[in-house]
Amino acid sequence: MTICIAAMAENGKKIVLAADRMITANFPIPTEFETDDVPKIYRVGSSAIAMSAGNALSAYEVIERARAQVNSQQISKVEQITEVIRRTYQDYRRQLIIERVLEPRGLNLDSYYNSQQKLVLGVVQEVESQLTGFNLGVELIVAGCRDGDECHIFTITHPGVTFLHDALGHVSIGSGAPHVMYFFIGSSYKKNLPVAEVEQIVREAKKKSEVAPGVGRQTELIIIPEDGSLVSSRINPNLPEK
Repeated sequence: MTICIAAMAENGKKIVLAADRMITANFPIPTEFETDDVPKIYRVGSSAIAMSAGNALSAYEVIERARAQVNSQQISKVEQITEVIRRTYQDYRRQLIIERVLEPRGLNLDSYYNSQQKLVLGVVQEVESQLTGFNLGVELIVAGCRDGDECHIFTITHPGVTFLHDALGHVSIGSGAPHVMYFFIGSSYKKNLPVAEVEQIVREAKKKSEVAPGVGRQTELIIIPEDGSLVSSRINPNLPEK
């Protein structure tokens, strides 16, 4: 229930990223609110940005674990950072399955597979269903650039699968993604456009996505790289845009 957008500019030398700030919480009654406290955009290592849609708590856990590994191993390539996040996504998903499905039955993965033939058929069916179908409810965009290298845009989706989006040059995730995709198709977007033009397209696409459920009006927009650094521009919905 959100929107995250990544779009290349200047023949893949820069990327414009945008995300809303809406959080949906399932209290006794589902509640939506906009806040700075729960991030949707994370810096991972020295060269990558991760953006999350879906379950904000699970996304935070995945990215923080991956970020610790990236920092400790000093991983710098965007492709390698993406692979670390992908593996962390799968590991965290597997951990939740073990905690929710196997441990209440006194099992772990090894004991489950060793005793599978002795278990009641219904138990085996439920466990297998969870192992293959359990969904974290998290989608991720990983985008980044290295000095002297082109930029790259990846997505990581259920059950921990990576896709590269450099050929198309843009991607969006979250409940507002269809609106963004249709807008990009109908726009003049090309990944060789100047960054200022791509930024305007991304802003307009984000605005179009706000009709989708769970997409907020507040926006955080980032352009990478900018003079060798990551630059963040927060947009106030009550102020005129550039």
